[in-house]
Order: sequence, then structure tokens, then C-alpha cells
Amino acid sequence: MPFCKAIYRQFFPAILLLLCSLMSVHGHEMRPAIADIKLSPTDVSITIRFNAELFLADIDASQIEDSDDAPTAATYDRMRQLQPAELRDRFTQRWHAFADRLNGQAGGDRLQFELVDFISEEDVHFSLPRISTAVIRAPMPANETEVRFGWDARLGNLILRQMAAASAGPSIDPDSLYTGLLSGGSLSPAINSVGVATVPIASVISNYIKIGFIHIIPRGLDHILFVLGLFLYAPRWCPLLAQITIFTIAHSLTLALASRGLVSVPATIVEPMIAASIAYVALENLWQRKLRLSRLLIIFTFGLLHGLGFASVLADIGLPSSDFLISLISFNIGVELGQITVIAAALSLSLLLPLSPDRYRRLITIPFSLVIGVIGIGIAAERVIGIWLT
Repeated sequence: MPFCKAIYRQFFPAILLLLCSLMSVHGHEMRPAIADIKLSPTDVSITIRFNAELFLADIDASQIEDSDDAPTAATYDRMRQLQPAELRDRFTQRWHAFADRLNGQAGGDRLQFELVDFISEEDVHFSLPRISTAVIRAPMPANETEVRFGWDARLGNLILRQMAAASAGPSIDPDSLYTGLLSGGSLSPAINSVGVATVPIASVISNYIKIGFIHIIPRGLDHILFVLGLFLYAPRWCPLLAQITIFTIAHSLTLALASRGLVSVPATIVEPMIAASIAYVALENLWQRKLRLSRLLIIFTFGLLHGLGFASVLADIGLPSSDFLISLISFNIGVELGQITVIAAALSLSLLLPLSPDRYRRLITIPFSLVIGVIGIGIAAERVIGIWLT
């Protein structure tokens, strides 16, 4: 089949290079910032946890998924090696430029924020992203009780969470506090200073579907690789569907239990084991050719681990108590849509190569499983070393 061979020779090196390059993406991917907002009758206080080096290096986080791809990547790397005190000085010097990218509104007035504090993580390996925390505050304009907040799209996605102000006392209903994902420079809905934020249920559903989806594409490298490992084992529908179903049931189970606080495993254990699961599933493709019960049991076990990884994302974001179940289901739907997208893309590529099962295994399954297995081992080693260094 000369045509298939020609396609294979054309596409295989490019895809192989892409898979290999994913190892570097893992350590430099753009993650949403998280902002906790508190409102009182007199002021608005926001605590933002974000990657300050991206801003200081003038990287447009809305356009670039990996800091290594930015024109100012070298500047980012220099900023990343600064000590926390030096980084604080750099950010303080550029505070006014950062403040210009903030969009807080109360009525027809723009909120004027001032920098209250800025600290950064210490002892984080320079090759990994570092989280900085900025505390900002603005006076509430007279006779205004509601605010909307967002920031410039160049700063990337922002997860905004409303916190109850200490001065509000027991009168605030915690179920009414707002949590949402803001992307593309969008603004939050109006948030009331006494804690009431009326969010349409459709907005809650769309927000959490979006959060779940972007956790897979583009930010879920480990989950993408795991699903690709399942696909490469058996691109036919029956065994593929069996594996994906078992994986989905397992990660949905631990996601629900962990989100309710019924299961808790430290990330220092979960994250390296998730990476190890990638390597195992991919490398098992080399010697296992038929779908056996043992593989399904292993996939179920690994699915439990991945569910704990998903739960850690929701722990950072938070789930509204009033819409807990809807938010959880919506997040899981977003995750599943991400997985389906990965499988659909892989299936579309495989259709370009109508190979016999033996040739498919020799030309696709074995080499690509080897690449994914090596990447999984590399990610596991990176995480273990990162834990050891910290």
C-alpha cells in the first residue's frame, strides 16, 4: 500500500516530535489564576494567586499555551530564577501597569486598586511554575453595593471565588457566594456586597463544563496521554469503549467522594502515581494484545487515581454548596467531552492509515506507546524530584 506508506512517512516524524515535546510543555503550561474576592460596604479586597513571571515577561497568556513558545521566553526564565524578594521588587515597580489590566466596576465607576501585599513561593525548582500571591484593595464607591470584576485577556483565564467578609457575620448565606471561570477578558456577574450573587443555573453549568474541558484540553497532558495509551491498545470500538467506560466510572467515583471530603490522598502521592499510570498503560501495550480482565481492573485502579487528580482541581476552584451536584456533574461532563475530543482526534488520524491489525500494531501502537511510556516515566521522575526538592 504505497499511499499508506507515504502518509505514514510524512506524518509519523511530526507526531513523534510533537509527543516528545510534550515533556517540556508539562512544566510550563498556562494555568488559570485564582482570585478570592471579599466585599464590604467600604471596600473590595482581592487575593490573587497567579504566575507573576508571565506578566513581568510580557507574555500574552491568552495566545500562548507554553511559556517556552513566547518571544520573551528568555526573559521569563530570568524572572523565574529571581529570589522571592527580588520578584516582589520587580512586581512592585510594575504595579501600575498590572493595575491597568484589572477591570473592577461598581455602578458606573472603575475601581482604583492599590497593592497591599505580594509574596511568592519559596524553594520551588526554577524549571517549574511558581505561584505568587498579590493582595489588592479598592474603596467601594459611595451608594454602591454591587461590583463586577475581571482582568485583561492577556493575563489568561481567571477563576473568581467570592469569600464571605469577616464583618458580614452569620447573616451571609454561604450557598449564595459566587464561583466562576472568567476567560477572554470577561467580567463576573454583579456580586452584592452582602454576599448575594444571583447566578443563572445555565451559567453555572456552562462555567463548570468549561473548567472540566480545559483541564483536559489543553492543560491535562497526563490525562491526554493516558487516554491515548488506551486508544493505542485497541482502536476498535468494543475494547476501546470498555476501557473508557471503566476509566470514567472510576474517576467519577473518586471525584465525587473527594469533592465531598470523604476521601483525601496527598497530591505528593497522587500526582507521581498518575504519571506512573501513563507509563504502565502505554508500556503494557507492547506485550499485551488482547483485552483481559486484569487490564480492566488496572484501568479501574488508575481511574481512581485520576479522579483524585480532578478533585484537586475542584478543591482549588471550589464548588458552590447550593449547586454542588449540578456543578460536579457539569465539571465531569467537561472532562468527558475533553476525553471524547482526544479520542475523536486520534481516531481521525488513524483513519488516514487503513492498515491491517498487524501493520497497525507494528507501525503505530508499538512506537507511539514507547514514546508515551517514556514521557510518562519522565513526568513521574519530574514530580518525584520536585517533591524531593521542596
